[in-house]
Amino acid sequence: MTTGIAPTTSFNELSYLTVAEYKNAPTAIDIDNLVVGGNSNAQDAELKNVIARASSFMDEYLNQNLNAQTVIETQRTRFTPEGFIALHPNNDPIISLQSFQYGSTPNNLVTLTDCSTVWFENQQIIIPVSQMSTSYSTQGPLSFGGGGSSRNQIFVEYTYTAGYVNNLISSATATQSTMTVQDGTGIVAGMKMKIYDGASSENVTVASSYTYGSTTVPLASALSYSHVSGIAFGNLPNAIKQACILVTTALIKVRGDSSMVMNVTVNPTRSGNATQNMVGDEIGLALKMVDLYRRIR
Repeated sequence: MTTGIAPTTSFNELSYLTVAEYKNAPTAIDIDNLVVGGNSNAQDAELKNVIARASSFMDEYLNQNLNAQTVIETQRTRFTPEGFIALHPNNDPIISLQSFQYGSTPNNLVTLTDCSTVWFENQQIIIPVSQMSTSYSTQGPLSFGGGGSSRNQIFVEYTYTAGYVNNLISSATATQSTMTVQDGTGIVAGMKMKIYDGASSENVTVASSYTYGSTTVPLASALSYSHVSGIAFGNLPNAIKQACILVTTALIKVRGDSSMVMNVTVNPTRSGNATQNMVGDEIGLALKMVDLYRRIR
C-alpha cells in the first residue's frame, strides 16, 4: 500500500533575537549564572536556548512565526461569483507567491504559469480566473463556464513567503552601497530595514536594482559602519523584539536567577522567589505589545 504524504510545511520556530541583541538591551538580565561554573561560551549557548524558547512561547500566542519564511499549504476552495479565488494563508504579512496549482482532484493539478498576475491584500492572495485555465479533468474537459463555477470545490496547493525579514549579515563594509546576507528570504526592493549593531546600528533601504531572493543586497545609500558576520538586520517590528526580550528575561527569572534586574517601570531590584508578580507583569506586557500581530484563525 502506498503511503500518502502531506506536501504542506509548517512554520519554523525561528528566534526573534540574537544573543548580542539581548545582551545589549537595557531591560535584559545578567546571564553569568545560567550555567553553573560555565564559561562565557556556555552562558551564551544557554542564553540562545532560552531565547529560542521565548520565541516559541510567542509563536504559540501569535499562531504563527513572524520571521520571513517560505511555506507550502494545501486547501479546498471555490471560485467566487465575481470570478476569482481568494486564498487565506496561515501566515502573514504575505510577501510573495512562488507557485500555485489547482484542479478538480488532488492528483490532477494545473500550474498557474505566471504568479505575477495575482493580487495581494491584507492576509489574502487574490487570483483572477481570467489568468487560469478552467477546463481540466482526469476524464477529459471540465468546463466551469463564465469565470468558473462557485458550486464546485477545487483543490489547491501553493508556495508563498510571508513574515518580516529578520536575518543575519554575512559582510558589510562602511562606505559601500551593498552588503551580503546569510539568507535573502523576504527581502524586496525598496524595503526599509535596520541593522542591529549596538552603537553602530543604522537604517538602510534596499535599492530598486535588488533581485528578489538574492543574498547580495544593493543599498540606496552607502553604509556608515562596517558590520561583522552574524549581526542581525531586517524590518521585524521593534515591538516584537522588545516582547521577546521581556519573555526571555521572565524565563530566566523563573529559573531562579539571583542577579540584579531592571523592571520596565520601577527601580532596580534583586530577583528571587518573590518575583512571581514581576514575571507575570513582564509576560503580560510582552503579549500586549504583540497583540496587534496575532493571527486569528
